[in-house]
Amino acid sequence: MVVKRRKKYRKKLGGRTYHGNTKNRRGHGRKGGTGWAGRWGQKQIKAILVLRDEKGFTPVRRRAVSFVNVSDLDDLALSGVLPKEGDKYIFDAAAFGVNKILGGGRISVAVVVRNAAVTERAAEKIRAAGGEVEAVE
Repeated sequence: MVVKRRKKYRKKLGGRTYHGNTKNRRGHGRKGGTGWAGRWGQKQIKAILVLRDEKGFTPVRRRAVSFVNVSDLDDLALSGVLPKEGDKYIFDAAAFGVNKILGGGRISVAVVVRNAAVTERAAEKIRAAGGEVEAVE
């Protein structure tokens, strides 16, 4: 009858000279952490490919709000970009993709602002220059 015995290589697997080294076999030191550990280091490419903002909702404070200052309205009017009706220039914010008018700078021409949220300071400056505000709240 044949005697069953363990193969010799099974005994040598943990050794340092037979079938490779022990560094890649014992413990978990070679993995670089578990799960998403190191996602901005050694697992950076995978993190860029996998972590995307496709799910969930957009918080209010992160929504993109495009705005224009009052001085920009003055520049648009004087450069001939804005259409003119009578003695006033017409600025339709929806056509320019603008959501809000801010009160930065000065305005010297009469501009009618439509379809945009306007701050109090901007409304004062526009009315002082002879313009009108037909704003969305």
